[in-house]
Amino acid sequence: MSSRGPTSKGYEVIVDPEYGYRRLEPMPSDSEFERFYESDYYDLLRQGGRAPELRRLMAGGEEADRERDWLREQLYADIGAELTAARSAKNVLDVGCGQGELLQWLTEQGFEPHGIEPSDDAAALARERGLDARTATLEDLLAEADPPPTFDAVLLLNVLEHVPDAPAMLRGIGRLLEPGGLLYIRVPNDFNPLQLAAQEKLGADPWWIAVPDHVNYFSVDSLVSVCGQLGFEAVDVQADFPMELFLLMGATTWAIPTWARRVTPSGWRPSARSPRRCGVTCSGPSRQPASGETRACSSARPRVRVADPRARGLPVERDGYRFDLLARADIEALRGFRNAQMAVLRQAEAITPEAQQRWFETHVEPAHAAPQPPQLLIGIHRDGAFIGYGGLTNLNWEARRAEVSFLVDPERAADSDVYRRDMEAFLGFLADWSFGVLDLHRLWGETYAFRDFHISLLEEAGYRLEGRLREHVMTPDGLGDSVVHGLLASEWRGR
Repeated sequence: MSSRGPTSKGYEVIVDPEYGYRRLEPMPSDSEFERFYESDYYDLLRQGGRAPELRRLMAGGEEADRERDWLREQLYADIGAELTAARSAKNVLDVGCGQGELLQWLTEQGFEPHGIEPSDDAAALARERGLDARTATLEDLLAEADPPPTFDAVLLLNVLEHVPDAPAMLRGIGRLLEPGGLLYIRVPNDFNPLQLAAQEKLGADPWWIAVPDHVNYFSVDSLVSVCGQLGFEAVDVQADFPMELFLLMGATTWAIPTWARRVTPSGWRPSARSPRRCGVTCSGPSRQPASGETRACSSARPRVRVADPRARGLPVERDGYRFDLLARADIEALRGFRNAQMAVLRQAEAITPEAQQRWFETHVEPAHAAPQPPQLLIGIHRDGAFIGYGGLTNLNWEARRAEVSFLVDPERAADSDVYRRDMEAFLGFLADWSFGVLDLHRLWGETYAFRDFHISLLEEAGYRLEGRLREHVMTPDGLGDSVVHGLLASEWRGR
């Protein structure tokens, strides 16, 4: 499939070459965004050309009351159920909180909501209702303190399609989440198979492109994928009623019959719904007929958690292993592991307890706290026991590359089956963490050429042989060769 798509107002819709979701090319400039949101956007809202649910709330009277009832009984109820299921998350951030409708509902339900909203007029209306709504952007919040404030959950409702750098926003949200926190995303579900089939059948232009406010276009699959690449794991996926199905009844998506509005999810009562899901829940394409906007809901919980800049998205638990920054409590056991395996390490002499302590205090701890550390060392635990360490050395943040290190208890290394499991688990974690969280571009490793089994496991994990350094390292038998392997982020994403 071509990465290029329809042209609108001089823009093309392309598939992002790194993350796989669709976006505008070129991206509108800051001044274009500013002009649109200052002059055109709210006129479109009032006319129903954008976000009809907001227009109904802005209209006031019975129409606003009906819209508010639907939001509370359906969308907000779904969000509340997800927050309660996520270990009873209480401290919640709503990014782009608008006039505070959701903040008000969350407060009434016993949550502790906070909102940020770039529009001062909207945020002021929320504050008049006694709600915690600040005139700020996500970037403002992240820049205020180091580390920034953290939350049990972050809500991103109908926001991600509007921002010029969606991956950067998701990375920033990762820094705001407590370990085990929840990210709830709601975006249009565009370029889905129903839309494309309808467009082809009708010979119509793609009616779902909205320039310049919608600059990113997600499907269910691409939303889950980009979140996964950035260290999040989808734990629930929901979607609204497929709007294009009205085509089967002779209606076009831009002229939905009046009667259809009465039987769509916005007219269903809570008793007709699952307490945690929309009236129609699916993992495929869908649209919401009551509003004419696509709404694919996806909740995502970080697989790699980032509580603050120093935490680096750790700890991570997967496949029975726990990976965390190397701790002082484990360095004595590590000293024993290293001294017992000097034959396969670039280590000239045995390490003393005093030298190990100095190394940890002068090299390891400062690196873990540094914004751009020269190394990040990981302790590996299995069934609660420290079994080894590894991580990233020779980190080059400008070139986004690092050397891979790995060592386990020599008793485990002596058992080929155990060693295989340990190394496979660690390399899998390290690639996800390095490329998905730290945003590195390349991992590489140098290995003694005689370590055939270790080299075979590297290659099975996707590392490619890049060269042989002749008589480059000192081995127990004298000068010997070493080999270099490398893995690129693009190769990891393609596996």
